[in-house]
Amino acid sequence: MSEPKISPTVVVRALSARFPKWTIWWGQATAHYWGMSRRRDGLLVHIEARSAQEFVQRARAIDADTP
Repeated sequence: MSEPKISPTVVVRALSARFPKWTIWWGQATAHYWGMSRRRDGLLVHIEARSAQEFVQRARAIDADTP
């Protein structure tokens, strides 16, 4: 028995709730999760991730490294 596939829309909502400073979306053409955030110094950073788990890891790393 396989697990049900979760809709990217549902995943984006969950990621957005977890990372409120990020603008997050699903790229239909790329089948990747994307996100942008502005650091306190004004620099705009972005993420492209193949999975929600990868997005979480990368966003956490960026947020931890943000001045």
